[in-house]
Amino acid sequence: MKKILLSFALAFSAITATNAQDVSFCHQVEKTQEFLETLTPQQRIQHEADQQAYDLEIQNFIANNPQLLTKSNGNQRAITYTIPVVFHILHQGGPENISEAQIMNALQHLNEDYQKSNSGWPNVNPAFLDRVADVEIEFKLAKLDGNGNCTNGITRTFTTATEGATGQQRISAVQGAHGNWPGDKYINFYIAKDINGAAGYTYRPSNGIGSGMFNGIHVLHNYVGTIGTAGSSGKHTLGHEVGHWLDLPHLWGGTNTPGLASNCNDDDGIADTPNTIGWQSCNVNGTSCGSLDNVENIMEYSYCSKMFTNGQKARMHAALNSSIGGRNNIHTAANLAATGVNLPDVMCEAEFTSSAREVCLGETVSYEDLSYSGPTSWTWNFPGGSPSSSTSQNPTVTYNTPGTFAVTLTATDGTTSKSVTKNSFITVLPQGATLPVVETFESLSTLNNTFWQVENNQNNARFDLTTTAAFTGSKSVMLKNFGQSPENFDALVSSPVDLSTVTTQTTLSFRYAYRKRSSSNDEWLRIFISNDCGDNWVQRKTIRGNALGDQVASSSWKPTMQEDWVTVHMLNITSAYWSSNFRFKFEFESDGGNNFYLDDINIYEGAEADDPLSVDNEDLITSFSVYPNPADQMANIRFSLENNKNVNVSLVNMMGQTIQSSTVKAMTGENLVMLNTEKVQAGIYLVKVNTGGSQQVKRLIIK
Repeated sequence: MKKILLSFALAFSAITATNAQDVSFCHQVEKTQEFLETLTPQQRIQHEADQQAYDLEIQNFIANNPQLLTKSNGNQRAITYTIPVVFHILHQGGPENISEAQIMNALQHLNEDYQKSNSGWPNVNPAFLDRVADVEIEFKLAKLDGNGNCTNGITRTFTTATEGATGQQRISAVQGAHGNWPGDKYINFYIAKDINGAAGYTYRPSNGIGSGMFNGIHVLHNYVGTIGTAGSSGKHTLGHEVGHWLDLPHLWGGTNTPGLASNCNDDDGIADTPNTIGWQSCNVNGTSCGSLDNVENIMEYSYCSKMFTNGQKARMHAALNSSIGGRNNIHTAANLAATGVNLPDVMCEAEFTSSAREVCLGETVSYEDLSYSGPTSWTWNFPGGSPSSSTSQNPTVTYNTPGTFAVTLTATDGTTSKSVTKNSFITVLPQGATLPVVETFESLSTLNNTFWQVENNQNNARFDLTTTAAFTGSKSVMLKNFGQSPENFDALVSSPVDLSTVTTQTTLSFRYAYRKRSSSNDEWLRIFISNDCGDNWVQRKTIRGNALGDQVASSSWKPTMQEDWVTVHMLNITSAYWSSNFRFKFEFESDGGNNFYLDDINIYEGAEADDPLSVDNEDLITSFSVYPNPADQMANIRFSLENNKNVNVSLVNMMGQTIQSSTVKAMTGENLVMLNTEKVQAGIYLVKVNTGGSQQVKRLIIK
């Protein structure tokens, strides 16, 4: 049965994104469990045997090095281990592209935590002063990459994998741009805009995790250090995650749920950290398991971290002397030479980044020099830009011509000069298209260099033009979702549309076709809009799970009849978005389902009745229902027609006053209108569906 899906809201209602995630501190436990779930039963048995052998190795090392468990020797500092580190910044030109200053600030805090030199440790609860450890580890930025080439220990990758991607997808993006950085030679820090709801996570040493780039640490950009995008909560995030990387559990043991009374029955396996339920507040006198808790430990969640214990130091040193995960190689003299951490700074690379990679006509781009080390003068060339050249270190350039342009930088320290040219670095979008925009895809042979841009953060199947199915003509856009792994995010993004002349109403309409692969699939279609050329996006509609489609096809599916398509009209493009650089985006989040198709994407001034998709015919209303009833935030109005028809859907109070009203262009078959009731006062209302020649009325209770 053909379905039409429409939504409307009060014109004055503000709609905001609803998919924001709360950030939890650390996902080491969850990510480890996810990894274990990928193992076969035989692999799980082998993993458990390997871990038992590893635990025995750790215990023997600690037993043979009792001096590690004694009080640190006053203010005498010693560095026993030096570890090379690399920061991989994944970004899309936003604030997640953190500065070198913020990275150095975070590295300073990390070294202070591991060298008993942070400002907080002298103020720990006096009962623990004798246990505060100088862990004797120094972390240094690498100066040579895996191929022996010069580096400053910071890579920057412009990629959609900075948000909504898995850890492996972030790693693959870095590898694709910058090659391999083995995990037994460097600690790899992956810094991103989003890491699936966590501030940070990593894996404790194991044969299963191995010593490749998967053996790294993922951190949210605003938890890196205490300056730039970060606040005070980022001061010890790297210290906490490196603690896990060096085999420290949370103080309360093997769960990620601090505060549970049952945590008293668990243990972190370290003798001088008292059993605790775990803390998310700074009660330094807490005695949750019958003895004083070490609330100020860096492996706690208390946000008043100040210290590691001598027992934790011993376990970290033991991990660094084990071959598991390559920890015993990372600090060797041979590896320190191979990674160049002790080399002098020299001018060896010209590099830069920018505030944006894609802009609209007339917009300005800020460029930042990242050359290393110690440049003193710069020469820039900007084809298509104004100015077309500059000698400033960090120039700004305005682009008034559409196209794709290169950027060249030459940096010198007075003795050595280095140059870099990045081809196709800046894309300047064309002037906003005028209304109406009618896209049937029939005139296109590819999506490349058209009105559409495709975003794909997994470098796999993506939105692409197809001739295998269509509602109108012979072409549509298909996302080959069948056979793809869950948690893929794909997007189809428009070029600018000029809405600056709109005076009444703007409607975005489109058709989609979709099937699940399994009844349990929970997949999302989100529609975002922007009034500033895509610099900022606001989610305006979500269709999820069974609302997206409840029919199942176990093999690769394509629509074969018009009844397979759903038509959607969006009326909530309010006047705040009537700009000359309006853009819209379709984003699909996968869960291992079946294929997804888009066709007949239109944006026009007016209501649904003005839609180019529709043809007017008369008919009666059948199969009319309203649900849920009572309704809270949304009521669904479902009805069927045998022919296309203009239909007015209204919400009327018991005094006869119209609260909401919209005329929709309903289509043959089943139609679904989604009525936003979130801002409507609780009470009894009437829902009226009127074709002009026929009317149906249902009572609706709004809670």
